[in-house]
Amino acid sequence: MKNSIILLLILGLVSWISCEKSSDQEASNGLTGTWNLVAITGGIAGNGYQANFDAIHFDQGSFDLLKNKAKIFSGTYTLNAAADTFKITSTATEADPFLNIKEKKISTDKGNLILSEPCCDLYNYEFSIGSNE
Repeated sequence: MKNSIILLLILGLVSWISCEKSSDQEASNGLTGTWNLVAITGGIAGNGYQANFDAIHFDQGSFDLLKNKAKIFSGTYTLNAAADTFKITSTATEADPFLNIKEKKISTDKGNLILSEPCCDLYNYEFSIGSNE
């Protein structure tokens, strides 16, 4: 009986610790921080376009498009880890064409973040990590 109680306590502690870790992992989704825009490719000629922003800053559920470290747009997003998608949930504006296509495929390449549009001009936005401030 004593061994059963000890075993139940250990199992309860292990369950509690694993719940703590999953909450921490959800809070830190790997996007948090400022990412500098490296390149935009895609479009009819494949050359991308000249963006109105030069960085994007992610917090838990929100993002800011930045130009010379100043906010030009603040929005919200959701991540679907199972489908590897990033979805803008805020209203689109004229701030930049980045905001026009709400859902983007999310991936990484050599430590860079890639957000790819699944339709229309098929723009790919490549970012390198700037800071985690």
